Amino acid sequence: MEDGQRVNRFFTLPLEISKINALTLSWTLLYIINETSPFYNLTREDLMNFNAELLIFLKAYDETFSNFVVSRTSYEASEFIYGGKFKLMYHPSDDKKHTILDISLLSQYDKVDLPDGIYA
Repeated sequence: MEDGQRVNRFFTLPLEISKINALTLSWTLLYIINETSPFYNLTREDLMNFNAELLIFLKAYDETFSNFVVSRTSYEASEFIYGGKFKLMYHPSDDKKHTILDISLLSQYDKVDLPDGIYA
């Protein structure tokens, strides 16, 4: 709220890797929360009170169809996972000749401690 008016603010969040040229296994989009981040020093309650929402826009080229694919998703503060680290989705086969991508681990994560300046 500013001067009694609700104000929407939008931030472009720079990713650790902003462009990927090949999707051979799996990738996790990584945004680092540091002193310059709009999320720095905010608690879960702060984000809930702000009605925070992440809007995710992905654009990829599908070689099979020779066309671009666009995905749009949003996550509200109530859906954020605090202190979660995605599990590794791939591992070598038993004979070590192939890499196995385990799609069942797509949304699986382990709990981790949050660093200073980041609160749950």
